[in-house]
Amino acid sequence: MDYQRREALKQKTTIAGVSAVAGGIAWWIILANVLGWVSPTAAQQHTIDAVQTKVDQVLAPFCADRFMANKDALAKFSKATEDYDRTELVQNTIPNMGSTTMDYQLADSCTGVITARLKTASPNVAQDTAKKS
Repeated sequence: MDYQRREALKQKTTIAGVSAVAGGIAWWIILANVLGWVSPTAAQQHTIDAVQTKVDQVLAPFCADRFMANKDALAKFSKATEDYDRTELVQNTIPNMGSTTMDYQLADSCTGVITARLKTASPNVAQDTAKKS
């Protein structure tokens, strides 16, 4: 009988351990997916990304103004066909905006503003810019 009690206790302990692990995993899934919990590191990274996006949105029009004042660079921009080439051109033409270094994300936002401005400008302006170079 003593052997049977030990085996029953061992079986109950195993079931309790597996249940505790499964419950813990289920709890983390509920926290992450249902309640929206994220780790402090992930939350910090989300905040940094959101702030960087807002800074880029604010600086992009000023970057576009500076870039469009440079007629040679604007002509090269109009001739470039790839978005990557345009973004790289903006990054090389304007190395920084005040104390903010021109990174790829800011240059990409600036490229979007420049492209939008060129599309809304009269077609003659874009053609004249391309012809001057």
